[in-house]
Amino acid sequence: MPEILKSISNKTWLVVTQSCLGGLIFGYATGIIVGARGPIADKFGASIPLQGVIVCSILLGALIGSFAGGFAADRFGRKPLLLFTAITTIAGAIGSGFGPNVAAICILRFIHGLGVGSSSSVCPLMVSEMVSEKRRGFFGSFFQISITVGILIANILAYAIAGEWKLMFCLGAIPGGLLFIVWAFIAESPVYLEKQKKNFVRSTRCNEDSTTKGGDCDAASSGSVKKSGFSVIFAKNARKPMLIGILLAVLAQLTGINAFMYFSTTIFLDAGIDGKNAPEIAAIILQVWNVLTTLIAISFVDRLGRRFLLFTGSIVMTVCDLLIALFFVVLHGSAKGWASIVFLFIFVAAFEASIGTLFWFVINEILPEESKSIGAPVINAFQWCFNLILSFFFLVVVEYLGQSTMFWIFGGVGLTTTILLYFNLPTSLGKNSNPTNNEVDSKIDSASPSSNNI
Repeated sequence: MPEILKSISNKTWLVVTQSCLGGLIFGYATGIIVGARGPIADKFGASIPLQGVIVCSILLGALIGSFAGGFAADRFGRKPLLLFTAITTIAGAIGSGFGPNVAAICILRFIHGLGVGSSSSVCPLMVSEMVSEKRRGFFGSFFQISITVGILIANILAYAIAGEWKLMFCLGAIPGGLLFIVWAFIAESPVYLEKQKKNFVRSTRCNEDSTTKGGDCDAASSGSVKKSGFSVIFAKNARKPMLIGILLAVLAQLTGINAFMYFSTTIFLDAGIDGKNAPEIAAIILQVWNVLTTLIAISFVDRLGRRFLLFTGSIVMTVCDLLIALFFVVLHGSAKGWASIVFLFIFVAAFEASIGTLFWFVINEILPEESKSIGAPVINAFQWCFNLILSFFFLVVVEYLGQSTMFWIFGGVGLTTTILLYFNLPTSLGKNSNPTNNEVDSKIDSASPSSNNI
């Protein structure tokens, strides 16, 4: 039996499965609040600001989970973080479903968010480290498509079991339970094991030579510690990749994807789609479109390249932002609604075909190997921070500045980010030249034939 388990522990399909489950955890947990917020507010008499706290509690947990997860993965390994993700997801989902009051629900949603954040750090990281380079773009995209599927499932359930917020929350434990099973079988990342092996060899040599090279050994050891700490992201070779990663986080969150999703039912109403449950059904159709357009990136990421998809998507997203801002000013009624619907769907397609899908594994590709396990979660934390800020302040900003102004801002952010990325994004993006990764790739490829590793 142990030999059988060992034979499947590093299979590509198992690594991709953990990534898909991480995406489902992410998508369902963040999407289900759309259907649960109203019933919770009705039951506990929650005010609008308090509802904002309920919505943002999981985002705050995800911010902390993604940030701390990088340090945990670097020190303890990737597998322990997978276990943490599974446990916090199960506990947070079931616990929030039985929360007796708003305070308890917020605390338990925060715990659930820790799992969501850690999944967004460790699941794409394991794909980038355990899948050979030629397949990395294709399989790396599965995390995002799983997020969109999770959001779609959440929207369908919000419509199918409307009002049953406890059940909605508890169902979020299912992908956590499945991830726990995968954790029991999957192997540790070879990149992490290689680092541990080198540290062990270095430590052994230090002990053997301590009598003659004590000073040099201590210096080497302190350098090794430094490279594994937070300061690694400020190293000269990591500064520009970190800047690019933060720009990608801005493009992913501050160009309006969440605003589009929030305003979708309003846009459908403006277009005259106002029958019984019609806006909600239209919103589900939008989520189906969200899933389908993710396949564009999966299909073309290795053919057209990361850089081409990122720029094409960011340009289209920016144009959509500016046009919808214009529509809010010059059009009215159904004309405004239908015009906005067209560019709403175009925006979602551009987002999922570019930054929405590519963000999760591109941030692992642009970073040097020694800073990847720390740098990627820090960039991810910025993404969650932007998400949290936008989610909390969006309604207030719209109320005081207006819908049009908000989309002008999104368009300005998109234009600025696109220009900065044009001059900074590597032309060799996706073409791995890191010696450590090449060494791991050769081990992965030689471990089993291509047909057997799936």
